[in-house]
Amino acid sequence: MVREVLAWRKEKPEEASLLWAALQKGNDDLASELTKATRLSQIPEMEYQSLRDTISTVRSLIQEMSSKSGVPIEPKVQTDLLDSCCKVPGVVGGVVPGAGGYDAIALLIIDKPGVLEGLQDLLENYTASVEEGGTEAKIGRVSLLEVRQELDGVRAEDSKGYEAWLS
Repeated sequence: MVREVLAWRKEKPEEASLLWAALQKGNDDLASELTKATRLSQIPEMEYQSLRDTISTVRSLIQEMSSKSGVPIEPKVQTDLLDSCCKVPGVVGGVVPGAGGYDAIALLIIDKPGVLEGLQDLLENYTASVEEGGTEAKIGRVSLLEVRQELDGVRAEDSKGYEAWLS
C-alpha cells in the first residue's frame, strides 16, 4: 500500500503535497491535544471535544488520501466500524493504525466503568459489508485487544521475567 501511495504522490505532486501538509498539521494538532490531555489529572468528558474534532479531521484527511490515491488506507468497512465504535459513550475517537488496511483499528477511550462493556456489547455480534472498488468488503468477528498506556515511562526490567521467551 505504501508503494501505491508514493506512486500517487509522485504522479500528482501538487495535489499530494497539499494533502500531505494538511495531514502533517492534523497529526501535529493531535499530538498537541494528546499532550494537553496528559497534563490534566481529571478531564471532564465534555472537554474531550477538541480531541474528538482533531481525530475526526485526521480521519477525514486519511479518507481523502485513500480516495485520491486509490489505496484503502481507511477502507469504507473500517470507516463504518470506527463510526459505530465512536458512538459508544466514552469513546473519544479512533483511527486505522499504521499503513492502514483491513486488519485493525485503534480506539482512544475514557477509562471509566461501562466503556469497555459498551464496546464489547457493540462488537459481540458486529458484522458489516460494504461495496468498495467493485468488490464486497466484509467484517466478521471483531475482538478487543485491551492495551493501556503506561504511567511509569522508561524503566529497567529484570530479564529473568522473560527467560521463558528467550529459550
